[in-house]
Amino acid sequence: MPTFSSIATTVTVAASMAMVVSTSALGACKTTLRGELVRSPEDEARREYRASPQKFLFFSLDETVQESRSSFEERYQYFVVPNTTTTFPIPFALDIDSPKDCPSKLKLTVQSDNNPDFPSVIRFGNIAPQLVGSKTIRLDNYETIPVRGPTF
Repeated sequence: MPTFSSIATTVTVAASMAMVVSTSALGACKTTLRGELVRSPEDEARREYRASPQKFLFFSLDETVQESRSSFEERYQYFVVPNTTTTFPIPFALDIDSPKDCPSKLKLTVQSDNNPDFPSVIRFGNIAPQLVGSKTIRLDNYETIPVRGPTF
């Protein structure tokens, strides 16, 4: 008959193995995406409606998901970042913390507004964001995101 200590050891080892398997099966993504927002060449050439950084920057990271014969974009992570810089380039650092694996590529979209609830709240007189840009990025690269002002 096994002794108490050998049973306890077997249970502890089995629990440890189960924890290792479940943790590795889940995957996780913990990294920092670093980069800067720069004025796009098209925005540089404009005389009016140029990109104007506001009090808040809204970053959306979207992942392309393939299912059967179609693909769609799914939100990977979203950030609202206070902005204290009014001139370009605007540096940013986004702490990615997701239970999902890190995707190889993501679509980053950025907008700027003075209302911290934008874009969920549409306000009369300021429907278009004052700064917008997007780019397909890799989490392991320093990214330069070109931005422009609103288009009407």
